[in-house]
Amino acid sequence: MYIFDQDAVPGLGPTADTAWQILQAVPLAQSAFTVTEQLLLSYHWPTQTITFTNPWGQTDLDTPGYMWGGDGAFIVVFQGQRLFGGKVVTAGSPRRFDYHAMALSNDFLFMRNPELQGKLVYSFHTRPSLMYKPQSEFVAADPAIAEAVKTHLRQLGKLVE
Repeated sequence: MYIFDQDAVPGLGPTADTAWQILQAVPLAQSAFTVTEQLLLSYHWPTQTITFTNPWGQTDLDTPGYMWGGDGAFIVVFQGQRLFGGKVVTAGSPRRFDYHAMALSNDFLFMRNPELQGKLVYSFHTRPSLMYKPQSEFVAADPAIAEAVKTHLRQLGKLVE
């Protein structure tokens, strides 16, 4: 997964079509941060929640603003193919756009679970919502790709089913 700051992706436009066109064109090398397989701790499939190591510190306050402030963008890539992308937000952010979101979880923000220190926890979302609650639907539309992603995550030992 590639995450971009506002310098690389200053905006995604008003619709899912404009957002995806922009995210298809941006060079992956311009990403500000990449979630590698080594940083990935788990992918919880039933809630579409990803957990990875926070390389900046222990809490969200240690991370750059594009990782939670609504200015960042993301692209999920599998085997060289861009599967989906959208805006990086916090779970409590109001949704004023109709494209995908990657929301930093409230559990993480409020540190309800001390085991989350040093980790970042996001969930992926396809639909607008007032609060970003975890969902069960994989954002990429093709079921064959979804199954291939699950198989790969199983092989890595990082899939939670």
